[in-house]
Amino acid sequence: MSKKREQAHQEEEAGEAWLLPYSDLMTLLLAVFIVLFAVSKIDSEKAQKIAEQFSGVMMNDNYGGYSSSGGTSGGGGGGGQSGVPLSRENQNELESFMGEYEFEKMETLKAELDESLFEEGMDQSVSTVIDMRGLVIRLNNAILFDSGSAEIKQQSEDTLLHVAELLNTVDNYIRIEGHTDNVPIRRKTYPSNWELSTARAVSVVKILIDKCNFSPDKLIAVGYGEFKPIEDNDTEEGRAKNRRIDIIVLSTKYDKLEEQLVK
Repeated sequence: MSKKREQAHQEEEAGEAWLLPYSDLMTLLLAVFIVLFAVSKIDSEKAQKIAEQFSGVMMNDNYGGYSSSGGTSGGGGGGGQSGVPLSRENQNELESFMGEYEFEKMETLKAELDESLFEEGMDQSVSTVIDMRGLVIRLNNAILFDSGSAEIKQQSEDTLLHVAELLNTVDNYIRIEGHTDNVPIRRKTYPSNWELSTARAVSVVKILIDKCNFSPDKLIAVGYGEFKPIEDNDTEEGRAKNRRIDIIVLSTKYDKLEEQLVK
């Protein structure tokens, strides 16, 4: 009996000998697949970043950019968060699109705004970001308007005038965008958030023309209602950030587009 058991045991060991080269082969194949996956992952991430940058050209709100110390590139309205540093890759893409000279001008203007906003204690409610459209100055609606109103608060005019003073040195087209959250308004004056957001953008344009001597042919007023959120509208914090005015110093890349619209 003992001999039979010993022979059976030896046959079993001999039969498992093939597992060693097989396991080596599997390990090698696994390493190859990991390398291939890593290469494809890098390419897909790069492609995603390029897609996000070009979506900014179409005036979407998911732009690749970087913000001031007053807010993140996707935030702003609530303000106060740490800024997102500009990566070398993003800088190269923005420089390639705008041109090095214009990009440097946007950076200089942004730096002047950031310093001035900080000194005036306004960096908690106003933030800046450079993206594919140009320089975006984002203001929280709460500091400019009462709920459901498009009339700029008297005590908040100084904030707007301070920003406008720094922007009045550029000859670029300036786009004023009004944005709301997704809470329906349904008032007689403003039946929907479309009307409210547009009226707020127009109110800012009027201030820039009447009190800051901006050239009217260089200003554009746009209302997006709740349809260009930068945060989740399911939370109060997100809705607060979505209620905003974006003042955009447009890149000269859009000059021909704006000039063609009036021909």
